[in-house]
Amino acid sequence: MKFISFISLLMICATMGFSAQRAEKLAGQGKNGPFIPKDTTWKSLSIREKIGQTMLMLPEREKEMRLGNGSLKSYFKKYPVSGYFMGWKLFDGIKPENYYKHILEATIEYQEASELPLIFQQDYESGLDLQGMTSFPNEMSLGAANSPSLAYDFGKAVAKQALSVGVQWVLHPVADLNLNPFNPITNIRSISDDPSKAIALLSQQIRGLQSNGVAATIKHFPGDGVDYRDQHLVTTSNSLPFEVWKEKHGRVFQALIDSGVACIMPGHITLPSYQKQKINGMYPPATLSKELLTDLLKGEMGFRGVIVSDAMVMGGFRGWYNNSLESEVESFKAGVDILLWPSYTFMDTLEARINRGQIPMARLDDAVERIWALKERFGLLEKDRKLIREITRQEKESGDVTAKKICEKAITLIRDQEKALPLNPVKDKKILVVGVTPISRKGGNSGLLELEGFAEKLRSKGFMVDFRHNILYETQGWIDDSVEKYDRIIFAVSRSSHSPFGSLQFYDDEAQTVWGVNAMPKEKLIVINFGNPYNTNEYFERVNTCINAYSNTPNMHWAVISAMLGEIEMTGQSPVDLNIKSKMKVY
Repeated sequence: MKFISFISLLMICATMGFSAQRAEKLAGQGKNGPFIPKDTTWKSLSIREKIGQTMLMLPEREKEMRLGNGSLKSYFKKYPVSGYFMGWKLFDGIKPENYYKHILEATIEYQEASELPLIFQQDYESGLDLQGMTSFPNEMSLGAANSPSLAYDFGKAVAKQALSVGVQWVLHPVADLNLNPFNPITNIRSISDDPSKAIALLSQQIRGLQSNGVAATIKHFPGDGVDYRDQHLVTTSNSLPFEVWKEKHGRVFQALIDSGVACIMPGHITLPSYQKQKINGMYPPATLSKELLTDLLKGEMGFRGVIVSDAMVMGGFRGWYNNSLESEVESFKAGVDILLWPSYTFMDTLEARINRGQIPMARLDDAVERIWALKERFGLLEKDRKLIREITRQEKESGDVTAKKICEKAITLIRDQEKALPLNPVKDKKILVVGVTPISRKGGNSGLLELEGFAEKLRSKGFMVDFRHNILYETQGWIDDSVEKYDRIIFAVSRSSHSPFGSLQFYDDEAQTVWGVNAMPKEKLIVINFGNPYNTNEYFERVNTCINAYSNTPNMHWAVISAMLGEIEMTGQSPVDLNIKSKMKVY
């Protein structure tokens, strides 16, 4: 099937403004009123149409056409799903330079084929990964910048850019607290380890998103960041005693619920201090726990918004039941309102079981009412709704300025004991930049290429810069002569979640580099951490000059270089306690 022309698409795009009154309504209804839709059309939907509202799918055009016997309209007649996650699946076979055009065309084509209003969703944790859009630093950068106004501006900028491709629902911010420095999934995706700071900043980020027309999602209830494992691989645990949990993760989630956040994503995480029910002798994850979703989150905490599952392909979710279909059904029964990437068989199965009285209609109606309220709240039910909101040049420039300001305010000088900074192109002329980051199947070499870009930016400032990937100390005869050849050696370190999967500690060639660093004289060394902030003290505590920068992006590179040259002050404050020993209390 051919897409509509890009020119026709742009003619469809129109500016969609929000009045002050509408903006306040969108920002939050929390304690001031429940999320109940005024539009009651959902009550007249067929059972199958109602079930479709609970399904958020991945775009798979070949499968959709097969299910619809060659017609997208027929596909929606058979499977009237709620919307789509406009992520990597959408771009299979598409060149990166065509991503923006492709998502616009696909969004419009889907909605034109569906009789019911669709909602389009993406993560966009660091902005839209599309050519021409703003690249934002990781969430922890906001914690280091510690500016509520910048947090709001970040949310606003992401909202404006998301609306320009038809996305009105984002799966962020991460509301987990960094209580375990070895947790491989939260880390720089999370804002802090301090509940008060998290609430102050996240509430503004959410307001920036929602008052500008995009639903926010806080994740991963009941809170990741305590375990040292990854819920993509296994079911993990929030092992805090319940009273401690209420003062930590529970406090954050409750405050953001009360402020009106639209959606919550549970993780494949247990909360043993609250749970009693077990499956095969073990506590199930929140995504399968009626106790955590219906009793605690919807009941005791009073959440009236939409619960959206985390991806149902993850290891922490799979395998609790005999097959993935049974897991999907049990997740819905537990209290999940929208399932992220369920099977199409889910619709057929749920319909049959409701008709047989095995699953109460009240559970389906509760989910659909919440989803309909979400769609009403963000204007998806309006007859004159504009699917695409064209972004203005001023809005795009404002987003770029916000990203730059966050980067500059986030840079954290951990120590400069020998006053190596600021750098000077005369006395520090010859610099070696050592990129310390893994290359793998998952994650590729993009992190290394970014670090090479950092070295190139230093060259543009008048320094003579060489670049290496790691120091293979063991294979060099236990000696590295870099300290004799260069005026400064900068170890540009980048270790971030899922690039590759596994621990955020160093191993293999990166571990060899750590060995080399600690064997060297320290006078000329500078460590800049563009990722996991704990690595600075875990591996480089004897290095005199260390900077934490939280994000391996061009914007952050320029900010760090400006700071090292003394052009801007390093005012960032670490949003997490870097003393690993003090954080290793076992609950």
